[in-house]
Amino acid sequence: MILRISLITICLVFVWNIASSQTHFFTLTGQQIDLPNYSFNVTKVIDERVDKSNIGWTQKGMANIKVNAGFTDSFENEIIDFINHNLRANGPNIQLIVRKLKISEKTGLSKETGFCELAIDFLLEEESQKFMALQTSVTTEVTGMDVTKKHPHNIASAFKLSFEKLALVDLSDTENFLALPSDGSFTQISDSLKYSFPVFLQEIKTGIYADYEELKNNSPSNTEDFYIEKKERKANPWNGTFEVIPKFQESAQKVKKVWAIALDGQIYVYHQKEFFPLTIEKYKLYFYGYGVPDYQSLSTGAMIGGLIGAGIASGIENSNAKKQKVKYYLNPSTGEFEEIILEKEVK
Repeated sequence: MILRISLITICLVFVWNIASSQTHFFTLTGQQIDLPNYSFNVTKVIDERVDKSNIGWTQKGMANIKVNAGFTDSFENEIIDFINHNLRANGPNIQLIVRKLKISEKTGLSKETGFCELAIDFLLEEESQKFMALQTSVTTEVTGMDVTKKHPHNIASAFKLSFEKLALVDLSDTENFLALPSDGSFTQISDSLKYSFPVFLQEIKTGIYADYEELKNNSPSNTEDFYIEKKERKANPWNGTFEVIPKFQESAQKVKKVWAIALDGQIYVYHQKEFFPLTIEKYKLYFYGYGVPDYQSLSTGAMIGGLIGAGIASGIENSNAKKQKVKYYLNPSTGEFEEIILEKEVK
């Protein structure tokens, strides 16, 4: 019996090592998005992702083993070919700077959910000048028994949402755009110009913010009355802090699955199924929250606690996360995690 168990263990480890050394390749060829009224001439796609070695991860086999994901062709070719097949090219000249494109999956009891996180800067070319026309950050989802084959469609949906946002921008109004240096870089531009968003300049409005775009523009889409209950946390490393529980005034139902709430000028971001106070210091945004045990969720900064994705599969995600106190810096333009620092951890 012991020998049999040992052989099974060896086989599982062998299969794990083989699968985790592989890359699953996707292509956007043939993906169609319905953008009938949008005319943009995309002249260039620039890959500015932090990690260019993959586009996230997917799961393979009966054991749902995680493997890296990549494009069949080069990143830039996949994107520009896909765009050129879906957009009319007789509009303004646009360059795309892709800051993030990451796919991932979550396995539930009866279905899987696939995610695509996409962040794009849209640069407008006007003669020899470049302007920052729009910065977007979107997340799209697909569900099913096995979502691996659905990732290309989900990526396409994320691009569609991004271009729909661009279509709402008056590209003729260049006076209100940030003019970029000839190389198109941000390095020589002051923060006060780069991040002149209402969230940094105005008193924060009380309300419920569905996404970071709403918060950046200080424009909550839901202004229904709510109140906050607080429960003191007594476990390390969170002792002395409070769990924030917002509830709608009329129904007493909890507010959840939103990007943030704001009450009396204080913003609380929704993270790991709880709300945490957001601090704004000049043009910096950060909050202290629970950790992210899945190391593949980290785009930059230190790997938190040395935990690996296998921890999630075994159901220890929440318990491990709450043992960590992590400082999250957010990108002022997109609201993405920009830097992640492990402050405290209870073993």
